[in-house]
Amino acid sequence: MVIPTHEDQEEAKETLAFIRRTMETASSFTAVSGWGLITVGAVGLLAAWLAWSGDLGADLRIWIPAALVCVPIATAFNAAKARRLEVPIWSGAIRKLAWVMAPVLAAGGLLTFALDQQGATALLPGMWLTLYGAGVTAGGTFSVRAIRWMGGMFLVLGAIALFQTEYGLPLLAAGFGGLHVAVGLDLVLRHGG
Repeated sequence: MVIPTHEDQEEAKETLAFIRRTMETASSFTAVSGWGLITVGAVGLLAAWLAWSGDLGADLRIWIPAALVCVPIATAFNAAKARRLEVPIWSGAIRKLAWVMAPVLAAGGLLTFALDQQGATALLPGMWLTLYGAGVTAGGTFSVRAIRWMGGMFLVLGAIALFQTEYGLPLLAAGFGGLHVAVGLDLVLRHGG
């Protein structure tokens, strides 16, 4: 029987630690920033307030700029958290997340302009919430449970908004504002920011 030396034991520990880190970054993206979600939620609440105060509902002049502002906000916060956690931002999991979200967001963009052109703007809140929820739910399979939960809640809000169009604006505020803030707070408290 050969007894491992101290050096052999240390090398085995380092190898196991490397394998553990590699598996964690390959299987889940834990660098979703809670502070980023809170900030995105604040933008969503501001957009809803602007739409409500101007009696504009799903006016594209408010919601498209809000969405475009949120992309760099979320990217910057997620990149900062990934650096802080020493997790590669463009890991296998984040590439998968991008591949899942990109087609959903592209479909949402196309449908937005098609519904607007047809004068069916009352369907926009439900469509936005539903498609975003579908993308987040699918992408959430590569992240923490709270993200999957958030995606499912967006789907529920979207379903309600599609069939109860008069509640579109409050449901947009609840989803893009409230859900982002609530899940962001959960990530801050449970997953380090």
